[in-house]
Amino acid sequence: MSIADCVIEAGWALVQEGEEPQLERDVSIVVRGNEIADIKRGRVRGWEVRVDASDCLVLPGFISGHTHTTVSTPSRGLIEGGRFMDRPVAAAYALDDEQLDALTAYNIAEILKSGCTTFVEMSASVRVAESFVRVARAWGVRAYVSVIAPNGNRLHDIWYRDNDEVLFNSVPETLREIEAARQFGLSLNSSDGDLLRAQMAIHAADTHTPETLKAVQHAAEELGNGVHIHLAQRIREVEACERLWGKRPVAWLESLGFFSQPVIAAHLYKMDLVQDPPILKRHGVNYVHCACMASMLHQASQPYPEALASGLNISLGIDQISNDYVENIKLATLNGQLRTTLLEPTSSARMRRPQVMDSVRAATIGGAKMLRRDDLGRLAVGAKADLCAVDVTRPLGGVGALPPEPLHHLLYSSGRNVRHVMTNGRFQVLRGKLVVADEDRVVAEGGKVSQRIWQFLENENWFEAEPPKNSRA
Repeated sequence: MSIADCVIEAGWALVQEGEEPQLERDVSIVVRGNEIADIKRGRVRGWEVRVDASDCLVLPGFISGHTHTTVSTPSRGLIEGGRFMDRPVAAAYALDDEQLDALTAYNIAEILKSGCTTFVEMSASVRVAESFVRVARAWGVRAYVSVIAPNGNRLHDIWYRDNDEVLFNSVPETLREIEAARQFGLSLNSSDGDLLRAQMAIHAADTHTPETLKAVQHAAEELGNGVHIHLAQRIREVEACERLWGKRPVAWLESLGFFSQPVIAAHLYKMDLVQDPPILKRHGVNYVHCACMASMLHQASQPYPEALASGLNISLGIDQISNDYVENIKLATLNGQLRTTLLEPTSSARMRRPQVMDSVRAATIGGAKMLRRDDLGRLAVGAKADLCAVDVTRPLGGVGALPPEPLHHLLYSSGRNVRHVMTNGRFQVLRGKLVVADEDRVVAEGGKVSQRIWQFLENENWFEAEPPKNSRA
């Protein structure tokens, strides 16, 4: 929904003041075109359309530093009992273009409705990335889009190999996929300007060789938006790198000069908590903490308190399964506090107990810094009009009135509390309803695709199989 000029009248707003954002009460945010033109205390005069956010905390639009958008929902509710997600995801890859777009639309809608205005998207193939771009372009979504190598259809055979010859034999096809991702990226960069930009992506250190990493690095330098990776995410990755290259993943990538470019690194579950953070900070590597995914996969929490203490730049990421960004802010804070309480007394690594403001900063300013964008992640004059409004007054999240410390109410909220979402001056969610498409139709068509995936799994007797006792490490 396009409103050329409007004034968002906020009960509370997190306004950028110098280097740090500050909470201000009773704020009018004037939007003209795709930018914030003015921010004033109290009501402002004028003929612009007024958007009521008097019961809300208005925040910069959230930036998800790591998404696999299209395959977020296929595994939801199916893997929590111990099954792995490979077959539901494979079913999604087998969809035709129309079905794939319906699944993509459902997932983008969920993420938008939770307040996210920028996606850092790692798609499983060029075809999946093209589906993401079709929906994102139609809905005015801001995204940095990459295609993972090795692609999703080959990935699990290489990732869970029993013989390292599988990795070395995969190199020619991985190089072809890298070139296809490069061509996709060049086309996207030349056609979509500000809203959609291309990156390169690798799966992880254990599914690559120096030859394929060098090819990705050269392509990333050409595209100009860095490299998106999983890093030190499983013990298998650590073991493979030590076995093949004599170094842990972070140290090995450093030795190859891989960190000479901007790098966005998700997870870091299995990094060396003492030796790796200084390496990452020295090279300006950005850490993406995916709190919901960590909880879903029974991996405990990621090293968010250690990253805070090390001074790394941190972003929060949706990853997949849960598309609720507000829940990610909540779980990052609460799980991070629990991790600190449990581990700090005996840990050799420095830790810092996260507060909700740390998680909000990661959701906004941290993501903007990661993307090297001074015009994102902040409510400030001249910044892009990317913002979300979270109702902090309603039952279960609020107390019936505008609270004195609204950030703390995010810990009692979810995406269902998000009322308005705007990207680049365009409302995508208004009064809690998706307005860039028919929400009921998006839900219905997405549901039909989910039913098709369930049928695929039933035909394989997937639901009847005994879940493995241990999840894949």
